[in-house]
Amino acid sequence: MPKESEFLWGAATSSHQVEGDNFHNDWWAWEKLGKIETGEVSGRSTDHWHLFKEDLRIAKELGLNSYRFSIEWSRWEPIEGVWEPSAIEWYRELIFECEKLKLKPMVTLHHFTSPLWFSEQGGFLNTDSPRKFLKYVEKVVNCLGERVPIWCTFNEPMVLAVGQYLGGFMPPGHFKPELVSQLCYHLLKSHVYSYDLIHREVKTRRGPWAQDPLEVGIANNMVDFFPARTWHPIEFALSTLCRRFFNLSWWDSTTGHRQNFGIPWLIPKPPQVTEALGRYTCDFLGINYYTKGYLSWRSSSGFQTDFPVEVQFFKKGEEKSDLNWTIHPQGLGKMIRLARNYGLPIYITENGIADKTDQYRSKYIVHHLKVLADEIAKGAPVKGYFHWSLLDNFEWIKGYEPRFGLVAVDYTTLNRTIRLSARLYAEIIAMHQSYFKRPHPLILNSFLSQIG
Repeated sequence: MPKESEFLWGAATSSHQVEGDNFHNDWWAWEKLGKIETGEVSGRSTDHWHLFKEDLRIAKELGLNSYRFSIEWSRWEPIEGVWEPSAIEWYRELIFECEKLKLKPMVTLHHFTSPLWFSEQGGFLNTDSPRKFLKYVEKVVNCLGERVPIWCTFNEPMVLAVGQYLGGFMPPGHFKPELVSQLCYHLLKSHVYSYDLIHREVKTRRGPWAQDPLEVGIANNMVDFFPARTWHPIEFALSTLCRRFFNLSWWDSTTGHRQNFGIPWLIPKPPQVTEALGRYTCDFLGINYYTKGYLSWRSSSGFQTDFPVEVQFFKKGEEKSDLNWTIHPQGLGKMIRLARNYGLPIYITENGIADKTDQYRSKYIVHHLKVLADEIAKGAPVKGYFHWSLLDNFEWIKGYEPRFGLVAVDYTTLNRTIRLSARLYAEIIAMHQSYFKRPHPLILNSFLSQIG
């Protein structure tokens, strides 16, 4: 019988944000066109590619027992049908290093970036994209599958769809609302095929987690939506619609329910992916949670001037991050309560704050973990918490200015410095390992009394 897994205290990264020199993906090409707000390009980034052993050693020093990272598809298959042995070997070595340090790996197969050749064929709008993605997944599973206990097929698929064809903040950056749901349709097919393949092909398990359950799911971005004006009937309705469309549609779709990839009169719905109906195609629910969102109708500025909805992530007077995202820990509790309705285990796959001076991060961590501990005490089946991020990194269209890392990175020297907030996170983990294995209100209350 598989043993019950220990609670995972982790941190997360993604390939393009930390590895450096991912020459063959769509983001690299987009950066070269000057699409990053700061005018920067990712370049060598944190050079995690060469410094991963140092980074994992730091993770271990902080008391982490898990590491969530993504595989860069464009490194494995830089040209369609051509596999790069050196990339495959590097990820093997990364997993072996995780095993050596007892950092349970959670592997994400797609974290926003696609090979340039795939993007030039239309990306996930291409009707053949699920098959092409499945070939990549099959290669990864054949090479690494026996040693990976937890898989995320996609990171934030709804953010990917909105970013590419509504918000304009991801390549190709077009404003075509009708393509948002079409993209979701093919992403869901790709996920379902990958879920089935992983469970079908991983027959033998090896390594320190061979007896743990094999788990496959997605990491779903969630926002606590509110109407910008509580008295406005359209904004009130929009809040309800966006909670269903943005927060819940992927959970509905991977638990056998009808798919809601659309918003009436704004984003047309695609056909149903019949392969996903009536069955579960995920073993856990991953929550990426950061902040709240205020929805405005017919605002002066939105994602695009011809789209009638605007989202703002803070109001005047609210405590906020360097990205102007409100610090709102109560929202995490709401998302966990929503997740419980689906009857699956839960991981907090991302939670963190852009805070260059480390002024708010300690408080952010403690308050969110306290909310998490309270929900666990009420019976929520949360199995792990992954802080975003282990390292400062290339924060997509925002460039290098936002600093999410538990570990600060000097991009000139590549020196790593553990922030004081990371030391606090390590202390929280150590206290729990000594007394309670999971986040517990008694321990978090003691830290709350220290930081206010």
